[in-house]
Amino acid sequence: MKTIIFAAVVVIYAVACQRATVPATTPVRNIEITNDNGQRILAGRASASAMLLPGYKTWFDQSYNDYTIDSVTVKQLHPQLKNVSMEIFLGSWCGDSRREVPRMLKILAAAGMDTARISMVFVDNAINHYKQSPQREEKGMNIHHVPTFILYKDRKETGRIIESPVVSLEKDLLQMLENKNYQPNYQAIAYWRAHVPGRDKTIEASVLQKLQPQMQPLVKHYGEFAAYGNMLFAAGDTTEAINVFYLNTMLYPANTTAFNTLAEALTKLGRKKEAAMVLEKMLALTPGDENLKKRIAALGS
Repeated sequence: MKTIIFAAVVVIYAVACQRATVPATTPVRNIEITNDNGQRILAGRASASAMLLPGYKTWFDQSYNDYTIDSVTVKQLHPQLKNVSMEIFLGSWCGDSRREVPRMLKILAAAGMDTARISMVFVDNAINHYKQSPQREEKGMNIHHVPTFILYKDRKETGRIIESPVVSLEKDLLQMLENKNYQPNYQAIAYWRAHVPGRDKTIEASVLQKLQPQMQPLVKHYGEFAAYGNMLFAAGDTTEAINVFYLNTMLYPANTTAFNTLAEALTKLGRKKEAAMVLEKMLALTPGDENLKKRIAALGS
């Protein structure tokens, strides 16, 4: 159960709540909660001042002050920022967000961007609310890793930086603003969304196997699709999540965590027979695991 510790309406920003367009005004809230993990985090729409609250200010100040901006590229950014806005999805619990968001704010300040054009949404990391904000601003936005910096130009999305820059925050921003076909991290997820039809329907194992040659060069770590699947599952898109988890076991057939994630999701859905079969494959990777044997037996009872 989430416990709201602090909530206050702070200011009105021009922000994005749809992928394609940016409404004129949206109320902004600073909300501090204790999440289902018992962790105290920021959650919901907030101003940057939320990160100056006790418990957050230390890492914000360190990341902000220690970063040396690329002044040459920032000068190039300055004239490009007219009619540009940015929405940032982040987690106060997330090391990547703690590092990259203060840096981004420092860059945008140096480039002279109007702070009224920057909005922020803090998301949860508890499994039942994974990558979600209390008001669900992330819904339909495909926020699978944080931070995600979404850049809007003339009220339409022109690109996004996902988790970390490809080259640098400054150069990645410039490439997006100059419409140079910027490709962010997690191209395997982008490929899945763009080239796999019927993702919300059960996909046969043979079809998923045929995807493996295209996906393997794009994916870098089993955690990419694990995080994407967890986000889908928490959002209620459980069929696509199961497809993703099955695909992940094919991409990483020696990774026990990939199998365990799939088995846990199947168990939550009441698909115990399938979950037991997945755990049998996991047991083949870790023969003699008595705890795993007990889990398999429990699913058959």
